Amino acid sequence: MKYKLNLLLIALMLSCGVQNERVSKPPSKLTISPGATSLLQVITGRFPGVTVIGDKVLIRGGSLSVNNQAYAIYDVEGNIYTDFPSFIDPQMVKSISILKSLAATNKYGGIARGGAIVIKLKANQ
Repeated sequence: MKYKLNLLLIALMLSCGVQNERVSKPPSKLTISPGATSLLQVITGRFPGVTVIGDKVLIRGGSLSVNNQAYAIYDVEGNIYTDFPSFIDPQMVKSISILKSLAATNKYGGIARGGAIVIKLKANQ
């Protein structure tokens, strides 16, 4: 009986470890349209499981309940924002990664239960 319990615990730990590595990136190199005026225009339709509602972003699997949604947070060069960072020029974006709720919660804590959008900017030239 102890042997089966140990196997079950090991299997559970391994499966959680696999989920922690879930990161969504666009299928190819990030190309931003010169006409993009907002970061939301860059995100919309580019990542699987990501829905843009107004200026909020929902990542599939990151909700508190059916009636109470948990929205994504933004990590811009290591600075955390709970509101949409409208000050970012889309042309200055180097890369965008989406962390699903479990991976984001492990990295940022409970504030990221709705997922996280990690944004890296190009260096000023």
